[in-house]
Amino acid sequence: MTQDFLALRFAEGDQYAFSEIFHKFQPALVFFANRLISSYNLNDAEEIVQDIFVKLYEKRTSFKTLESVKAFLYISAKNACLNRIAKEKVRLRRFDHYIASFDESEDNILKNIIYSELIREISSEIDLLPTKCAQIMKQFFEEDKNAKEIAEDLNITVSTVKAQKARAISILKKRLSGAGIAFLLINL
Repeated sequence: MTQDFLALRFAEGDQYAFSEIFHKFQPALVFFANRLISSYNLNDAEEIVQDIFVKLYEKRTSFKTLESVKAFLYISAKNACLNRIAKEKVRLRRFDHYIASFDESEDNILKNIIYSELIREISSEIDLLPTKCAQIMKQFFEEDKNAKEIAEDLNITVSTVKAQKARAISILKKRLSGAGIAFLLINL
């Protein structure tokens, strides 16, 4: 097949033409992508290239020449690699921040477990409150809003918010452990 005929057949959805284009460009694109992302694992580059060929097939009707197909493939590969690198940099920054701030002492890990369990206990009990009380307590506890902000959000008076909060605390005092209610009252 001539290059122009191959491009025309591909644009019309011919599977053989697509297969020819794939076999013609895929190895070089994998090499190119692997060089850009500096990966020791070809799977990353192969995955990027595979996604690009899917996009190419979806846009097949917009290509008139094999040169435009080739340009699309290389530009798409470059952009996909740069996106992958940017995401990896963000992931590494988050990981570095986590490692720098991580305190692996047993005391700290135990404190985090206790804190997580208190939050779970309080959240579970808030969910069981009457609807209006639960709605208000979630905004106090989870969204850290004050009575005025909650009143505006729910289109009710501040006194209603305070009354519902008092009702919720009264109910929660009966249901929560001593540590749970102490934590809740400190954080409200």
